[in-house]
Amino acid sequence: MTEPQAQPEPQPAPQTHPEATDTADPQTAPRKKPQVRWIIAGVAVLVLLLCFGGCGALLATTSGDEPVAGKTVASAAPQAHPATSAATTTAAATTAPATTAPPVPAYGTPTKSDFMLKVKILKKKCFGSAGCNITYRIDVTYTGDVDLDPSKTYEVTYQVKGAEDPIINTFEVSGDSASVQQEETAGTKRSGDKLTAVVTDVSEL
Repeated sequence: MTEPQAQPEPQPAPQTHPEATDTADPQTAPRKKPQVRWIIAGVAVLVLLLCFGGCGALLATTSGDEPVAGKTVASAAPQAHPATSAATTTAAATTAPATTAPPVPAYGTPTKSDFMLKVKILKKKCFGSAGCNITYRIDVTYTGDVDLDPSKTYEVTYQVKGAEDPIINTFEVSGDSASVQQEETAGTKRSGDKLTAVVTDVSEL
């Protein structure tokens, strides 16, 4: 029979000493210094990111439409004032009333019966029963129903009756005015004779 082999006695676990750690194999010892460097580098990157982020936010805040010293910032188009807009809208909405041309006045054509003449005595000198020398002026009155055209001139012929010799003369009429001689003279056969005037013709010049 085979004899049983003797079991090796258990060896006690080696104790670790601080000195052993310092002198351990560099390939198997833990590398703590590179991890610390990576942590420091990460913190530095984070600080830089925070700094750049803050600067970017500051630039974004100051890059608006606020004026910058030494530069001219183009201003936006002015907005219409509410009151001005309302007035403009009201003016546009209000339609101007249609203007009607004034009616063309109707003028008449004068006739002989449209004038009334009166002889106004200015001076009179009589010689007993032999007669008188008279200075007079014709007063004209238009009696027509329709006004006369002021752009037209009419010549009115009249005759003075009652004088020793027949007297025929003219005056002009334009609109509502008449141009007559300021003084005319006539002689009568008797001191009691009176002068009268009548229109004999009206024509347009």
